[in-house]
Amino acid sequence: MKTKISFLAAFLFFTLTAFAQKKEISHPDPSEMYSMTESVIKYHNGAKYYLRGAEKPYTGFLYARYDNGELEAVSQVVNGVGNGIWINYAPDGSKECQGTYVDDRVEGPVTFFYEDGSVKSKGQYRDWKKPIGKWTYYDRAGNVVSTRVFTP
Repeated sequence: MKTKISFLAAFLFFTLTAFAQKKEISHPDPSEMYSMTESVIKYHNGAKYYLRGAEKPYTGFLYARYDNGELEAVSQVVNGVGNGIWINYAPDGSKECQGTYVDDRVEGPVTFFYEDGSVKSKGQYRDWKKPIGKWTYYDRAGNVVSTRVFTP
């Protein structure tokens, strides 16, 4: 049991560290993801994702697709709870935004993108999508247009 907990803690640390350090992540390998329609949300001390028929909460990536087949969203789940990255896409397949989940809450670094993939803005979220600290806004050429500081 102690080995499993240590492994999970190490996995979560290295995964979050690796994703937080990269500037852009397109999305995980589709063969390593499951559709959100293949998962079931069970409620026992909070909501958790399970793959259909599984006894243990799911750890990995879940995705959703638009009717046109393009990815709509990708979310990282650890022990059935959102922990790690999430990415939202536009119907044309371009990445709209990317951020992090912490204990099923959208918190931490977040980046928004223009349709061409260039960075539109960067900042931090806290307390489920509340902007906090310094946010930087860019034009399509990557030049800083403005900054704004959000206080708690």
